[in-house]
Amino acid sequence: MEDFVFLNRELDAMEKAGLRRRLLCIESGQGPRVWLQGAEPSEKILFCSNNYLNLAGHPKIKEAVINAVREYGYGACSSRLISGTMEPHVALEKRFSAFFQKESALLFNSGWAANEALLGTIPQKDDLVLLDRFDHASILDGAMAGRARFKRYRRDDPDYLDTLLSENQAAQTFIVTESIFSMDGDTANLSNLIELKHRHGAILVVDEAHAVGCIGSQGKGLAENVLDQIDIIVAPLGKAFAATGAVIAAPQAVIDYLINKARPFIYTTAPSPVNCAAVDVVLDILQEEPQRRMRLQDNAEYLRSQLASAGADIGRSTTHIVPLILGEAQKAMDVSQALFKQGFLVSAIRPPTVPPGSSRLRISVQADHTTEQIDRLCQAIQTLL
Repeated sequence: MEDFVFLNRELDAMEKAGLRRRLLCIESGQGPRVWLQGAEPSEKILFCSNNYLNLAGHPKIKEAVINAVREYGYGACSSRLISGTMEPHVALEKRFSAFFQKESALLFNSGWAANEALLGTIPQKDDLVLLDRFDHASILDGAMAGRARFKRYRRDDPDYLDTLLSENQAAQTFIVTESIFSMDGDTANLSNLIELKHRHGAILVVDEAHAVGCIGSQGKGLAENVLDQIDIIVAPLGKAFAATGAVIAAPQAVIDYLINKARPFIYTTAPSPVNCAAVDVVLDILQEEPQRRMRLQDNAEYLRSQLASAGADIGRSTTHIVPLILGEAQKAMDVSQALFKQGFLVSAIRPPTVPPGSSRLRISVQADHTTEQIDRLCQAIQTLL
């Protein structure tokens, strides 16, 4: 339509800068291999999914979902404060409060909704929120939606964070960090943040999106051994848990306040009880199948070593997220497309998701990737570079 010419101009500019995004349609279930609609070849080895533990197709989860549909139907059909709170919600929240060693827990429809609810509701007008420079967009937008002031720090400059805390005159101060950073694959220094929290009387919030299920002897995330030192845990469930939604685990007062004040909780339909049934089974699988975490970590270590040996820039990655940093957006697109033609699906990550000049391929390994698949990817990358 003529009325939207201004949008087409912007889209054309994005195209020329190598920044326009398009959707790919996958015709199969998620796994190490997928089939794409209209692609040549249609079969691709998938190296950009967050299905880290390969639970998306687990037979126990399928069975639990089928049984839940039979018992509860599919949708909750109401917000939690009307008639949408069902037995699977309550049971799962109790399990997560125990899992994360907190007084209570509350389910949300997505990690974005959880972070917006938490950071837009709990910090008050006279408070200060300190965010890592590379915290996820949902954390930044959550802080922007709230009434508190916020500032940003860099995890490689703890002295600056200490200075911000020392100079701070706020009523309450919140330090908010991801545990594994989603674009760099490195981790927060929780020991340092805990020490600063105690020294300055701050409240520490940790988002375990890419760590829960994958890290720790019980899969509780990077904070597994220091859960008693973390005030609030945010655990999105769309990555290793292969589901949707998120949970906030926190003191009872935090949860009660969110129930009464958080708009993303109050004014939305409750998560499907079917999804709750799937997540409930994942909590069992984490304990029953620790070998999945072991395979994931072995694959990640092997991938990092092979790429480093090939001279690739993988930044500071120490986890199952391994960036291949290429610089300009068009170069990242070119390498991604070249790999696509060779049978690999690895998406290019460009601004504004990452800073200008740091476009990359975000390679995410899965527990069920084979050594042969990783070798083929690394050989293809080495040839292209």
